[in-house]
Amino acid sequence: MVTSTSPKFNSSSADIVFKSSDGVLFHVHRKNLEVCTEGFPPSNISTQGEVVKLTETSVTLELLFQFIYPQRHPALDTTPFEILGPLAEASEKYQVFPAMNICHIRLRDMVNEHPVEVAVYAAKHDYPYLVSQVAPMMISMDPVKVVESLPPYLVIPWIRYVQAWTKVHQAALVLQYGGRNHETRKPCDGAQWPFFALGCMSRLAPGIHTIRMLDRVFDVSKEKISTREPNPFGNPRPTITEMPQCCKTDLEVWRKRIEEGITRIPKFSTFL
Repeated sequence: MVTSTSPKFNSSSADIVFKSSDGVLFHVHRKNLEVCTEGFPPSNISTQGEVVKLTETSVTLELLFQFIYPQRHPALDTTPFEILGPLAEASEKYQVFPAMNICHIRLRDMVNEHPVEVAVYAAKHDYPYLVSQVAPMMISMDPVKVVESLPPYLVIPWIRYVQAWTKVHQAALVLQYGGRNHETRKPCDGAQWPFFALGCMSRLAPGIHTIRMLDRVFDVSKEKISTREPNPFGNPRPTITEMPQCCKTDLEVWRKRIEEGITRIPKFSTFL
């Protein structure tokens, strides 16, 4: 492997040399490492002029070592995840405190694009509130892909977390009178409740991810009701002009019951 030297870290006064995994040398000052980090050898330990080999690439180290000097640090606001992720891991590994904070902030802004990766990072490095923020988003993802992406130590906690969501979803699919009558046991004023209940049930049924999209589940504006077709219970379908108040009330109660169930789900961090 051909060795080169980083143009940003080539000071002749530097007293320790690191080598990246792709063969780039970084000449840095021990005192700066000692002040800003906890993961590198302190100044009172001699490396006897040896080059210290690191597992990180030159791209990662080029950014990382900028955080140990008294200068304006990289903002990382336009840094892609492919670079930010390894940098965040390196900053945690070597405890480069100035980099740890900004990496954490930037990764928090990327939870929508990379929820699983951010969750793994947050769990590994003890950011419990970030884990809890990301975990509900992962409920809407392909469960197989999520499990395949998680490290082994997170799989069992994740399964337990999913079970908690599954219980809420199963409860959401239960109506006391099967959708024939309102939950108050009173029949619908316009005989329309079964159609609304069936429509919402059909949107809830596909899986636990549906209880994270309740606006869509309880949007009954697109229910197609025709007097020419029988309803599921054998009676003529009425023509709907406006939803009766009794139906509105039951939909609100149903949705509130689901929302309350979701709020009772423990945070993912409690399963760790």
